[in-house]
Amino acid sequence: PQEFIDEMAGAEKGKALQKGMEIAARQIKQIKDEKICDGVHIMAIGQEEIVPEILEMAGM
Repeated sequence: PQEFIDEMAGAEKGKALQKGMEIAARQIKQIKDEKICDGVHIMAIGQEEIVPEILEMAGM
């Protein structure tokens, strides 16, 4: 969605990864809180080590 593009474009230089992680965590939390579905599939291609941090940021 355009709002995510705008949010990423507004990220400070060198902070795009962190901003993307924040967006992902926010979406996961919303999905969980609103019981939209029973799970999510996270693909952090080449940066799989950040997945636990995204889940932690989402409150999981």
